Amino acid sequence: MMAPRTLFGRTALVIALVSFAFQVFTLAVITYFALIPLGRDATDDVAALMLGTAQAWHSAPPAERPQLRERIDRLHRLQVQDPLREVSGFSSLLPYFRLLESALSARSGQAVTLLASRTENGELWYWADLPAAGAKVRVGFPASRVAVQPSLALLLILSVGALVTLVTSAWLAHRLIAPLSRLSAATQRIGQGQRLEPLPETGPAELATLAREFNRMGEQVEELLTNRTTLLAGISHDLRTPLSRIQLALGMLSEKPDKGLLERVLRDVEGMNDLIGRCLEVSRDFAEKESVELDLCDLLAGVAMEFAHTGAEIRGHKGPDCRLRVRPLALKRILSNLVDNAQRYGAGQAIDIEYRISEHHVEICVLDRGPGIAEEEREKVFQPFYRLEPSRSSRTGGSGLGLAIVRQLATANGWTVELAARPDGGTAACVRIPLEEAPGLPGQ
Repeated sequence: MMAPRTLFGRTALVIALVSFAFQVFTLAVITYFALIPLGRDATDDVAALMLGTAQAWHSAPPAERPQLRERIDRLHRLQVQDPLREVSGFSSLLPYFRLLESALSARSGQAVTLLASRTENGELWYWADLPAAGAKVRVGFPASRVAVQPSLALLLILSVGALVTLVTSAWLAHRLIAPLSRLSAATQRIGQGQRLEPLPETGPAELATLAREFNRMGEQVEELLTNRTTLLAGISHDLRTPLSRIQLALGMLSEKPDKGLLERVLRDVEGMNDLIGRCLEVSRDFAEKESVELDLCDLLAGVAMEFAHTGAEIRGHKGPDCRLRVRPLALKRILSNLVDNAQRYGAGQAIDIEYRISEHHVEICVLDRGPGIAEEEREKVFQPFYRLEPSRSSRTGGSGLGLAIVRQLATANGWTVELAARPDGGTAACVRIPLEEAPGLPGQ
């Protein structure tokens, strides 16, 4: 027999087989330790009555035998067959008769075999030829005297138990597998690019946690796809504008050379090249797979050196040794974008880079003294091409991709990025790396 292919079928089958096996074991224990001893005691009592009846019948005078027949029938539901009539052997699966034959043989000292016959009205009787002072007396009892039918009872219990086991196992398997089935269907919908409906976060704790994490992952995937779509649309828009200007300028230059117009064309080409370069860098950072162990202080010093030629004043101090196992390109890109953002909007004042080590995470902060960001705008600035001043050009206000790249890289690595108001003015942009990403922390 082939095993079911579905998880539901396999789970239901395992539960059913285990339950059925335990039920058979339980019935076997009850039969061996309870029913058989009870049956042995009961048949031993019947064997004693039958042998006593045979002896009493043999020793009673013929005149008293009618009264004796009436009394043993009334008191014990036994009967003596006198004169003897035709009887025959029989077979039965009921262990009661085998136990009775064993009890009769043990008490009489001779092998005794039960026989059967039917009366004129069709009633079934069982007989035994029992020794009594050297003679044979046939004593019997009707089939109705053996009212107990343990085989039928066991069969009924086993059948009903099997049915209940199958129904219960199917119900339990459905209850356990249904959330996984919904998860499987939702995964297929994500693979087909369809919008994901949140899964119900109900059921056992593990399945509820799985559904909650899947819903969170679905939200992140949807947000990522939205950001990527916005990113592509923004890039297309930002490339089309300078291309249109270049096309117009080339038409004008073909008629009348103009040095200033040529310089504007070159600036547009430089801007396009910068935008394409940023996109290539982002794709490279996202493709990074390997984590390496590095010294955080050395990484921060490297980021500061990159901006030294721009004239930016970047301050920091070497704190406690901190070695991290991270993806270096992603972390360096995040910090570079934060420093670039702080330099762009920091009103020309010094930029501070600090890091703090706590029990659960390492937090790296880039702090500026610019005008700050309103609380209601702090999440919006992480959207691609979102600018606090919509009228500001990319030449004066950047491409609008810096913080969007920061958020997406952080999310892809399991880090968090938050913006907060800095005391006495300015903005604090902090990257938080969980402690498991920093196995080399002091005391670990």
